[in-house]
Amino acid sequence: MTQTASPITEDDIADYLLATPDFFNRHAELLANVQLTHPHSGRAISLADRQMELQRERFKALELKHGNLLRLGKENVLLANKLHQWMVGLLAHAGSDDKQEAIEQLCSSLQAIFDVPQAAVAGSEAARDMASQMLLPTCGLAAEAFFQNASVTEALQDAANVHSLAVIPLPNVGLLVLASNDPNRFTAEMGTEFLTRLGELAHAALVA
Repeated sequence: MTQTASPITEDDIADYLLATPDFFNRHAELLANVQLTHPHSGRAISLADRQMELQRERFKALELKHGNLLRLGKENVLLANKLHQWMVGLLAHAGSDDKQEAIEQLCSSLQAIFDVPQAAVAGSEAARDMASQMLLPTCGLAAEAFFQNASVTEALQDAANVHSLAVIPLPNVGLLVLASNDPNRFTAEMGTEFLTRLGELAHAALVA
């Protein structure tokens, strides 16, 4: 009984070419005759031209990735410098007996160094209770509840023009509130690691 040979598939061809890297060395004329479709213009191009196009696309992607890494690196250095400047100011006023003065200095330096339109510490009983229940800072729409639940409006200078908030717990002190009229400044999608560190430093400065 004669067996029918299985048809050759594209995977078979691909496996053969991978296993036979010198195939096109022995059949160089195929490289010029194989025609592919350009991914953007739709015109026919040779296999060699398509390989060059792929290399250019990979190079552009690497350039973009490298550019993003450089940008992030510069932003991180700038942020680290600002944090250092802020910490130096906190240390200069550490141990002050006037807690209200310490709070005002902390908030004004946050506004100046980090370009935050409004910064305040809500120290009401409701704010302290809320701070004791929070594990991490909260931003965006979730933070808006603090307007009603923790008397944040009383701490801010211009609550009417607040369109985004970051609320940072300061245990036994209250809530550190950063507010902006830019709705995209503090969003629910942003990370809170830096805000957590900011809160730890602020808390240490106020309870020293």
